[in-house]
Amino acid sequence: MRNDRSGTGTGLAHAPYNFVPFSEKRKVRYEKFEDLPKHDEACTKENGLLSGELTFRIVAQTPILVAQGNADETNRNREFNRDAYSRFEIPGSTLRGLIRSAVGIIGHSDLREGVDNQEQTLMYRGLSDAVTRGLRNRKKEYDRIINKETVKAGYIRMTGKDSYEIIPAEKINEKTFTFVREQQLYKEGVLPAPDVRSMYTKDLLEIEKIGRPKPPKKLVGPTRSRRTEYIEDKRAFLIRYKERLDAYHARLSLYSVQPRVQELEQLVQEYNDIYGMYYSYLRACQSRHYAPYITRKTVYITGNGEYSFQPGRGTRYECALMSSGFMQKKQSHYLIHPADTRAKPIPLRLEEVHWYRYDLIVKGNRLKFKEFYKLPERKGELKPCFYVAGGDFTFFGFTPSLRVFYRNNIKAGLPDYSEGGFDYVQAMFGFAGSKERSYAGRLSFRSAVIEGEPGAIRQEVVIPGQPSLTAVAMYIKQDNHGDLKTLNDKYEWRGIKQYWLKRDFEQPEKNLKSAQKDNSDVKSILHLLPKGTVFNASIRFERLHKDELGLLLAALTWPKHQTIGMGKPYGAGCVTFEDIRLYLDNVMYRLDQFFQDKPKEIPREQFDEFIDSFCDQMKSVCEDVKQSEPVRVYLAMREKVYDHIDKRYMPLSDRDGYPAYQSLLPLPTVGQLLWNEPTTVREDADRQQQNHWPIKKQQSGWKENPNKPYKQ
Repeated sequence: MRNDRSGTGTGLAHAPYNFVPFSEKRKVRYEKFEDLPKHDEACTKENGLLSGELTFRIVAQTPILVAQGNADETNRNREFNRDAYSRFEIPGSTLRGLIRSAVGIIGHSDLREGVDNQEQTLMYRGLSDAVTRGLRNRKKEYDRIINKETVKAGYIRMTGKDSYEIIPAEKINEKTFTFVREQQLYKEGVLPAPDVRSMYTKDLLEIEKIGRPKPPKKLVGPTRSRRTEYIEDKRAFLIRYKERLDAYHARLSLYSVQPRVQELEQLVQEYNDIYGMYYSYLRACQSRHYAPYITRKTVYITGNGEYSFQPGRGTRYECALMSSGFMQKKQSHYLIHPADTRAKPIPLRLEEVHWYRYDLIVKGNRLKFKEFYKLPERKGELKPCFYVAGGDFTFFGFTPSLRVFYRNNIKAGLPDYSEGGFDYVQAMFGFAGSKERSYAGRLSFRSAVIEGEPGAIRQEVVIPGQPSLTAVAMYIKQDNHGDLKTLNDKYEWRGIKQYWLKRDFEQPEKNLKSAQKDNSDVKSILHLLPKGTVFNASIRFERLHKDELGLLLAALTWPKHQTIGMGKPYGAGCVTFEDIRLYLDNVMYRLDQFFQDKPKEIPREQFDEFIDSFCDQMKSVCEDVKQSEPVRVYLAMREKVYDHIDKRYMPLSDRDGYPAYQSLLPLPTVGQLLWNEPTTVREDADRQQQNHWPIKKQQSGWKENPNKPYKQ
């Protein structure tokens, strides 16, 4: 049963991570600011405050890397952090973040502060097959915003710091831009050229001479072409392609005279198969050196909308020729008309600029050629772009298939806790600016220095960064996988991301090889210390109540493993906390008797006394904190390696295997994976349907056509 829920061979997603749900109710430890322990307050039996130190050893169970900062962005090496004496160390700030998260989850605290960029709005691009992927509503919204009537071309210009405007392109024959097929660029001598990047070699023209299949019926729709085949001999392939195309067109002519339903079905299948051959040839001609570009070209445009790069007919214009990122089957470049100096510029709002830039950050290493998509950085510089204006927002970018803003921001999907009071994280780790008051934390984390000599350093090459946030089927709670919720709806984030444990560092999966090949310029070389490396750590605590110390002990002892540092998706950084020792100060007034009494060590068997005090405090929120949903899931993910769970990343596209990330399949919860918690009837039905769906490649919202370039 468990294997069926692993994501292997089913209609379920799989990933090296899952989510610890946010607590439904926040535990308020102190109702008022005045109730918080004073930092100058002495520890007495009456107030029950405790000061002291916790020491422990951090033992690496898999290779580990806590990387130091790298000022040189071109340096792909990630080496272990060192202290002033060149000893390997885990910074205290790293330990603080790890323990803060554990305290927050176990103590049912408000962890929303740990979510960055809450006011930012994410962006998306509508997929042509979004309906079959459960995104019917998002697709409808996208098509309403982005279509052949709304998308215009222009030039974006920087007018000041974070201030931009768009100058519309000149409207010629009711258009501001057009698509130009690469075949035309070759035929008119624009290619080859140093300033124009070709997507294909000139062999592309050979199949163009033969032609493409005519559709067997009107508006047959996107081709459902078979998987591309490998071509060794292009000449032999073209002969076979022409023979099959001629035979198909002969059958099509007979069908037009004497149509039959059964014959139509066969013609549609043949139409799709021949287009599969066509796209196989395109792939065989694909250039290895393509990159997005922008250049200037002289173009001649006639009154009936014909474009030529050769003088003769038509009026001469100085236009921008450009092309964005490559996609399979793409054949067109974009030709943008000159800027219309008489048109009123369209100013961009500050938040629109911020959201666009944040989208580039979110896409991370999945976005190749980042420089192409950046906004102009010099005042007055013009850069050709596409845009949609006139609604609540101005959408803009550097491809006609624009990404658009979601209706809701990141914050909208976070829990809505009642205001007032201070939870465990706030009370123990401190806070700034709450109700115009700040409170210093009562925990101090010393850097953990390596014990003994380091072992042999292991080097591994990875591509850091994977799909996140925008992966709605992964990150957002879903109750109907045939109709996925997005940030356009009332939605909830699934929780706090945690990585599954692995037995050792695993090389990036076979299904990510294409991503590594495409992103070789952003690879990182991890310099990992070996399994068995030990670090000595300590936490100094001041004026904690008994239950607070109990929570700190629970955070250190309840999880059997933790993960820390880089490479967690591949199994790096799994550690255990061992030889945990608790020392309590023996003095009542540390300022004048600090050196007189040694601290008192508390035996390990007495830790439960403090932890029980914490558990009693939590009964106002949950009867058994260890069995509450967030804590139960968190401890289970830190318990051990689960061999029945597929912990690989999904391939970004179906060309590397099945299932693919682009399929937007549901990510099962931890409960479904570990405890066979039931899915809804709707989820089961959707899974069965998805098992039979053909996986399609991502397409833009534009269908390129040499005769009707705007046809969707």
